[in-house]
This record gives sequence, C-alpha cells and structure tokens, in this order.
Amino acid sequence: MTARATQILVLMLGLTATGWAQYPGQLENTKKGPPSVRAIAVLEWTGEIGKPKAARVIPISVFDGEQYQPGGLYLAKPEPLALEPGTEYVLQVAGVQRGLFDINNSRDVDGYWFGYGEWKPMAPPPKRPKPKQGRNMPQVVTDNNDSRPHFKKRDTGSDSAGSGTTSSGSDKASGSDNSASSTPPAGDPDRPTLRRRSDSGSSKPSVTNADNSSPETPIGVSDPDRPRLVYGEQKPTDEVEPAELTGVPTDLEQMIAVSDATDREVHPFNYLWPDPGDATKMQDQMRTAAAAAIAASEPKPPAPKVTRTHTATTAAQRRRAAAAAAAAPAPTFTNERFKAYELTYNAGATLVYTAQTQDHSGKTKYVTLIAQPDFNGVPKVIFKSVTDDAHLDLTPKMRFVDAVDARANNRGDLVFELRRPHDREFVIYRVSGGQVEQVFTTGSLPNSQG
Repeated sequence: MTARATQILVLMLGLTATGWAQYPGQLENTKKGPPSVRAIAVLEWTGEIGKPKAARVIPISVFDGEQYQPGGLYLAKPEPLALEPGTEYVLQVAGVQRGLFDINNSRDVDGYWFGYGEWKPMAPPPKRPKPKQGRNMPQVVTDNNDSRPHFKKRDTGSDSAGSGTTSSGSDKASGSDNSASSTPPAGDPDRPTLRRRSDSGSSKPSVTNADNSSPETPIGVSDPDRPRLVYGEQKPTDEVEPAELTGVPTDLEQMIAVSDATDREVHPFNYLWPDPGDATKMQDQMRTAAAAAIAASEPKPPAPKVTRTHTATTAAQRRRAAAAAAAAPAPTFTNERFKAYELTYNAGATLVYTAQTQDHSGKTKYVTLIAQPDFNGVPKVIFKSVTDDAHLDLTPKMRFVDAVDARANNRGDLVFELRRPHDREFVIYRVSGGQVEQVFTTGSLPNSQG
C-alpha cells in the first residue's frame, strides 16, 4: 500500500470514529414530572361519625419518597401543600377506607395550620354491565368415543364453499391466533372482549389521579414540578359542611386521613385471630401486664432500719408487707382500648393497649403498652409508658390513633397523640425487630386552638 493510500485510510477511519463519538445513542428523557408524595393527617371531630358537628384536619407528615417532611410546613405558600384547597383525604380505619374529606379552606392558628372542609361518604364502585352472549354458541358433540366429549362450533355454512377448509380446520386456525382473544371477529360484533380498567372503574370516582388534567381549583399551575396530592371534584353537594373545630373537647374523636396522588391498593392492617376467643384471652393478658407496669412504677417505700436488737421484728414486718402487696386488689381500668395489627404481610400480631385507672389516693394513672406474642402466645412488652396527672409535663399521656402506611411501602406504622397540660404532639412509631422506634414527630401543638 502506498503512502498516499495509507493517509486516505487513516483519514477515513478518523472521520468514522469522530462520527461515532458524536452519535448520542438512545437519548433519555431527563424531564421529570412532579414527585409523588404521600400526606398523613388526623381528622378530629365531634358529633356523629360521617355527619360531624365540628371538624378539622391536622397535617402530620408528608413522605416525599426519601424522607418525612413536616406536614404543617412542607411547601407552604402560605398554606402547606397538605392543606391546599381542593385536596382530598381518604379516611381510614386500620387501612380500610371509610370516607373522604375535602379541604375547602385552611388557616394558621397559633402558629400551626389546620384544614377545614366537608366529610363525604365513599362512593360505591360502579356496576359493570354483563357481557352479551355471542351468537355462535358452543356445542358439545361426541366422536367415535362416546365417553369423551369435545367442543365444536355450529356449522353456519358460510365458509364451507370455495374456501377449501373444513369447519374443524377453521376452528383450529382461529384457536391458534392469539389476537382473537382481544379482537372480536368481524362476523360476531356481540362477542365479549377484555379491556383495561378505566379510571371510572375505581372505587374512588370522586378522586382525580395525578395523570389527569388539572383540578377545578388551579393550584400549582405556575409550577408544573410542584408535588400534588389527590384533589376532589369540588362539586356542590347536599352535605352540610361542619363547623370549624376549636380547642380540645372531651368528646373528641380521631381518624387517620391519607392523601396520595398515586392510586394504590388497599392494605388492611387488622390482625385476623385464628380463634375469636384468642383476642379476649390476649386482652386479659395485656390487662395483667398493664397492672404489673403500674405496680412497677410506684415508688418503693424506704426500707426499715435494721438493728441487731430488732432483727426478728424487722423480718416479720417485711413478710407482712410482702403478703399485703400480694393481696392488693388488681386495678380497675377504664377507657380501655385494645388493638391487634398485622403491620406487614405474613407477620405476627402487634398489640396496642391503652387504659387509665385510679390509685388508692384518687390519682388518675395512664398506661400504654405495645407488645408482641412470643412462641408460647404470651405477650412480650416491647414498649410501655405509665404516667399520672402530676407528671404529664415529664411523661405525656399517650392517646392511640391508628396504624397507617405512612411511606407507601405496605408497612404499617403506629400514630399516637402525646398530650401535656398546655400542648400536644403527634408521633409516628415504627415497630421492627422487636423494638419500637420514633421516626417522626410534629413537634409542639397548642392545646387551645382557635
């Protein structure tokens, strides 16, 4: 090869390499839509369930796919994202949907945002029409072996002439074509077909998915990358909007509320007992554990001073004190709540027990236990809290709300309200590996809202 030919070859190879280097290959679409977020809140109300006299929504957390964000502050402008007008919450009890609550307005009360709106019932899923029966009805015929039936289409005589194929061959050809299961034959328009479920088939027809067009309330139009929650239809209804709830009344009721732009499958968290009687037995054992926790929290009396001359008397006094303690009546509990959850698929039971009682001096005591049964079915306490009215500043009273999937990972977490004399907070606890961990708190909320 001459030097001239070598130079031309090198030049051509260089141009080819440059062309391949400049070719970007398959371009990835870097444009991302708004991130999917999941808001957890607590609906508080007084009056009848479904038709409250007064109600409010307290935002707790917003999970942005990576971490928890404070529901009362996240993307506030000025109201937080969790309370933008038109946001719709699904009310849940142990993960089961019980109703809807649409946020119509929100306001800042003593430094924290609260939402107000309308409680709506869950709409029943739409009834699907029954598929029409095709014209060509299958018939059962027999061949030479009368004991072996097989299927054969009725001969219509339309394709027997000039086609060169028999009806059995036609059946075989049509059976080998997979597209026949999704596309009706031209000669049979009434043949039923399969199709994907549309949005109208959802159990929440009043909820708008994130992929649909913007809601009637033009929220976040100026920022297409701003996360969005579920928005209601905001259509006039005959329901009466409850009054704005203020303060912390004694007849206060609470329920978990969830708003998620992604339509997810329902995950119930109630634990199903193999025997219904096991629930009663387990509650009795939790009551016994609560009595032991209260007894352990009692301050121990000072030990009597032991002297050489009164050794026998002191020993007798100790025996009498121990006998009196053993014969002490068990505390009588009131306002008992006992719940059993299966927080993850195929997991055992997680038990939550809360109650209150009065000691001999008339002082009210509050006890909260979280336990898991061991191999022998005996509840093992993994978390306990005992307090009284005189020590609520140091150890707040715990009020259990419910279990909820706060991160959209099919794992249930436990939501508690911690109440002190002048403030309160909502806390999310995670139960994992036989331990209870606090994963999020709203911080201090005033007790006298409004």
